[in-house]
Amino acid sequence: MVQLKPNRTGPFPFPKSDSESRKKDFSEVELPYTKEQAMLEADRCLRCGTPVCIDACPVQMDVRGMLDAVANGDLKAAYHRIRETNPLLGVTARCCPQLQGLCEDACVVRWGGQPLSIGMVQRFVADWEQNESRQPDPKSEPKTGKRVSVVGSGPAGLAAAELLIRYGHSVTIYEESDNLGGTAWYAIPDYHLPKDVLAYEGDRVVGQGAELKKGTKVGKGISLSALLSESDAVLVATGSRDVKKLDVPGASLEGVYDGYGFLEDVYGKGVAEYLKSEKQALGSETLVVGGGDSALDCARTALRLTQGHVVVAYRRTEKEMPADPIMVQEAKEEGVDFMLLSDPVEYVGEGGRLDGAVMSPMQLGEPDSTGRRHPEPVPGKNFRVKCDSVLLAIGRGPDSFLEKAGGLKAGPKGSIAIDDHYRTSMAGVFATGDVTTGETLVVRAMGHGREAAQRVHEYLTHTEDRHVSLYERYYVLRATEESYQDMLMGREENLPPD
Repeated sequence: MVQLKPNRTGPFPFPKSDSESRKKDFSEVELPYTKEQAMLEADRCLRCGTPVCIDACPVQMDVRGMLDAVANGDLKAAYHRIRETNPLLGVTARCCPQLQGLCEDACVVRWGGQPLSIGMVQRFVADWEQNESRQPDPKSEPKTGKRVSVVGSGPAGLAAAELLIRYGHSVTIYEESDNLGGTAWYAIPDYHLPKDVLAYEGDRVVGQGAELKKGTKVGKGISLSALLSESDAVLVATGSRDVKKLDVPGASLEGVYDGYGFLEDVYGKGVAEYLKSEKQALGSETLVVGGGDSALDCARTALRLTQGHVVVAYRRTEKEMPADPIMVQEAKEEGVDFMLLSDPVEYVGEGGRLDGAVMSPMQLGEPDSTGRRHPEPVPGKNFRVKCDSVLLAIGRGPDSFLEKAGGLKAGPKGSIAIDDHYRTSMAGVFATGDVTTGETLVVRAMGHGREAAQRVHEYLTHTEDRHVSLYERYYVLRATEESYQDMLMGREENLPPD
């Protein structure tokens, strides 16, 4: 078993930097494995005949093949085995909550002890490729002459574009901002996902043959119908943008901020640029409202910026928090406090400036529509807390801008409605990712993007009636082909997608 550094705490299988030192900067928290550690950890894999880790991966990464290759020291083979279905290896290695319903949670080794640290081994392989031994891109099929416009360069858009390029289609990516990556760029902190990793892997996708048009907002700079007129198909992947708001008295006070806008301001152009003219006057006491990953990101970012006191208020218990438990533990290590079973009912202050919040204690009642116990206020027990700023991070819905601007049929909660083939109400226009589902994990958005790309490919090639899932293509049909067996044995890594 890998011998981890002594500063490791809790049940999570990776070494971390010291909590006191790391909260003073934005350097990466999780420390990488050495080659020896990665090989030792990979060698713990049982090479299951039915690899449930692959089943649990939304992008069908060949986890078993990667671990087998790393255990044998063949990093080139390890990289190509997982790069075959995942163009953002370094990103997902860091951003996937592997223990929460994904590969590590499915790992059978966990039943006898600690699950394999799949994400850490994957990160080692991705970093090796980026920093030490750049590998060739996967092969693409001959050009088809078909043109696809992908709207949005977040994880779903990049994953879809990459697969469409490999199928031989010409792809143009439209991105309204100056950077690739969508939410992964402007809302995931640097200490969790260094921007150089995202930029490298995003640029690699574009370098496979996509045309990139930055600073173009489809629906404003160019209409959806105009885009369709110059494309054979359009795939919308604009993500989640519409912030949920609570109707709480005092929300207009100076000092009450949108947490998602705060993250975008800090990370959109870089922390150094933000520090030149901070948009949010946080003060020394910050209250963060919410219990998801973004709320934890707001809290830990605020702590690094202010070195003050940061409290996360959540209306349920820690057990019900949707945030990744690893992030909760790391926040606690850094000094973030948690005010559970509490909900703000009023923000108060003088002269238009916030100086506190009135909180209502909560208790858990009957389950709500999602199956979670519904929080209910405890009458007559309200209390006041001091705070110089509040960051609201209670969730975002799908970006409804293009749905409205393009006249697309709406689905639940402002999403773009799609059918089983990812088709929207406009012929030739498809949609995928968070804009159709609401906020989800980076890797799930990527899986959704790849599935949509498969449907677009079938639409362009008139094979919609012969649909085969990506899992079947990689692990059922091709498992009988000698070329695929060669790939598993490390003799051929660069296979086309079909």
